[in-house]
Amino acid sequence: MRLTFSRFQRLLKRRDFQTVYQEGKRFVGKRILFFYLREVSSLPRLGITITKKWGKAHDRSRFKRVNREAFRKVYPTLPKGLMINVHPREGYQELTPEEIEIELTNLSELCAKAQRESTESG
Repeated sequence: MRLTFSRFQRLLKRRDFQTVYQEGKRFVGKRILFFYLREVSSLPRLGITITKKWGKAHDRSRFKRVNREAFRKVYPTLPKGLMINVHPREGYQELTPEEIEIELTNLSELCAKAQRESTESG
């Protein structure tokens, strides 16, 4: 399995982050918060937002590293066009990649369920 994190898998532009915030939805996990939006015909992409108020640089860097690792592992199972922006919540310092993988899987299932419901009603 290739575990790189290419630029095609990342939210890079301010416009993309703003679109996720304004048009997307929120998914609240235990110690993590996801803003997400489904795009048309695009790869799943990840953005990570953590400000200085959340602690020292090594804590923030660990949060980003752990999120990227979990995203790489569940990437093949994520629906096409899913744009995700991740924010920490209280207790984020103890997060493990496995916990984030579970949260991402839950988010993926929620998106799949919403997709099924929209195709059935439309």
